[in-house]
Amino acid sequence: MEDEKSKVPTALIPNTMETRRTEDFVSRYSNNVQLESNSFDLKLVFGLLDQSRATKQPTAKPSVEQHTAISLSWPEVKIIMFYLQVHLTGYEMENGKVKIPASAIPPEPPLTPPTQFDNPQGRAALDLIRKLRAEFITNLSET
Repeated sequence: MEDEKSKVPTALIPNTMETRRTEDFVSRYSNNVQLESNSFDLKLVFGLLDQSRATKQPTAKPSVEQHTAISLSWPEVKIIMFYLQVHLTGYEMENGKVKIPASAIPPEPPLTPPTQFDNPQGRAALDLIRKLRAEFITNLSET
């Protein structure tokens, strides 16, 4: 009999499409993602942290070697957020909460809004960012 703990929510979501990989399909690893957005889409720029220069030269800073960018339409972003949450929830059900190092926690937004936030809509956006960050931090400490 299957162990209840091994059941993950992703098993409830059937794959309704046949998938094939092209000849030039590449699987890559990333430990750094930067986001660029506009009215039409969100671009995710993936890369790898490279600390080798910093270990050889004390004044050198670590750098990120970017290798891949993927642009997603805003509806895709919303759908992917759902599937990411499903997969993360399933992983944490099996393995426990994912721990985030203190150095990787998103920084607090500035108290004085930058120029682009110096209007009612911008201030509302900054307030929302602060609220989402506070919820993120609260969720980190829940067990």
